[in-house]
Amino acid sequence: MRIALSQLTTGPDPDKNLRLVEEWTRRAADAGARVVVFPEASMACFGTPLTPLAQPLDGPWADGIREIARSTGTVVVAGMFTPADEGRVTNTLLATGTGVEESYDKIHLYDAFGFRESESVAPGSRPAVIDVDGVRLGLATCYDVRFPELFRAHADAGAVGTLLAASWGAGPGKLDQWQLLVRARALDATVWIAA
Repeated sequence: MRIALSQLTTGPDPDKNLRLVEEWTRRAADAGARVVVFPEASMACFGTPLTPLAQPLDGPWADGIREIARSTGTVVVAGMFTPADEGRVTNTLLATGTGVEESYDKIHLYDAFGFRESESVAPGSRPAVIDVDGVRLGLATCYDVRFPELFRAHADAGAVGTLLAASWGAGPGKLDQWQLLVRARALDATVWIAA
C-alpha cells in the first residue's frame, strides 16, 4: 500500500484549504497512493478563531473531503474542527474513502509549556482504527505522539500501522523530539508509523 504524507501550509479560509487538499490528493493519486494523509488543522490554520469555522462531520467541508476521496479513488485523512460543548471545538481527523468512514477526536491536548489547548479544544475519548484494503490502521494527532498507550491500543485492535497527522511547531530541538517520539511509538506498539 502506498501512503502519501502531504505536507502543506493552510491558511484561515476553509474553502481555499479544501482546494489545496484536492490538488495534493490528485497528485498523490496520480503517483499511485491509496491513502493520502494531511496535517491536523487542514481545514484552517491554528491562530484562526476556530469556533466560528467548526463544522459537523456531515457539513460542507467534510463532504468536500468525501468527494475528493471518491473522485480520486483514495482514502483521505484530513484534520478539521468540529463543534463541541462550552464554545470549544474538537480537533478531528476525518478518514474517508471507498469502504472507509471514520473520525478521530484528538485525545491528548497540548496543555504544556505555557500553552493550554484545552481552553479552546475539547478532548476526544476513544481510539479509532480504519481498514483499507484489508490493512488496519490507527489514527492519531500530533501531541498524541507523547502517549504510548494510544498506539498500543491501535496494536491491540489489530492495527499494523498508525497514521499520525500533525502540525508540529518549529523550534530548538523540535525535529529531534519528533523523530525520537515517532520511532519510540513504533517500537512501543510494534506498528509502522506514517507521520
